Amino acid sequence: MGHRTLSLALIWRALFLDADAYEDLRDDDNPFVEGLYLVALLGVATALLNLIGQVLRWASIPSLASIEAIVLRGLQQQAWWPSIANNPAAIQSFTDNWDLGWRYIPVLLGAPDPLRAALNVVLWPFTGVLSWLVYGTLAYLFGRLLGGRGTLNQMLGTTALALTPWVFHGLEFIPYVAIGSAVSIWQLILRYKAVRTAHVLPWGRAVAATALPYLVYLLLWALVIAFSAPLMALLTALLAGR
Repeated sequence: MGHRTLSLALIWRALFLDADAYEDLRDDDNPFVEGLYLVALLGVATALLNLIGQVLRWASIPSLASIEAIVLRGLQQQAWWPSIANNPAAIQSFTDNWDLGWRYIPVLLGAPDPLRAALNVVLWPFTGVLSWLVYGTLAYLFGRLLGGRGTLNQMLGTTALALTPWVFHGLEFIPYVAIGSAVSIWQLILRYKAVRTAHVLPWGRAVAATALPYLVYLLLWALVIAFSAPLMALLTALLAGR
């Protein structure tokens, strides 16, 4: 690569739909390398911000063991508890379900987990790169079918810029900051800009090329759901017959 096109200034401009930013990366001598660097950097930065937030939350709330003990003491004070406590089978069933439930309750309630957040420093860049490659390749193929003239190299470069809002997910630990679906919508708009710039398409075809990869995702999920039920039924039957 002859020169470094990617910079904080370019990323900031791309974040706010500056057409020149997407064109600059499209016209780089190797947009793929620049895009790969950006996506990996975004994944690490977002994961580190999330890790900081998880640690701060973990340090500021009571331990889950203490919360579990308080809830259990509250249940043991209920009028129906003696009927369970005096029945060995009932108390064993309650204990098994209680232990199983408390494996999932913290996750369902969004309890902080610094260990999992630390693992995300490796996992998020990997999943980010994988998502970027899949979407960029699909958008390239659909764009070409619709008359676009961009290369896969150019498409991967510009669609990498569309992932820049991802880093805001790492700021959700700040009080009163709620990101929600805003990042997804923002990213979709940036992907449209990236696809249109890479393929030099009119807006209607660019919208189609941007949206069609999502249709592929929906079809794949539908296939997974359609085949998972029979497979689970078959597996259950096989296990039952052992």
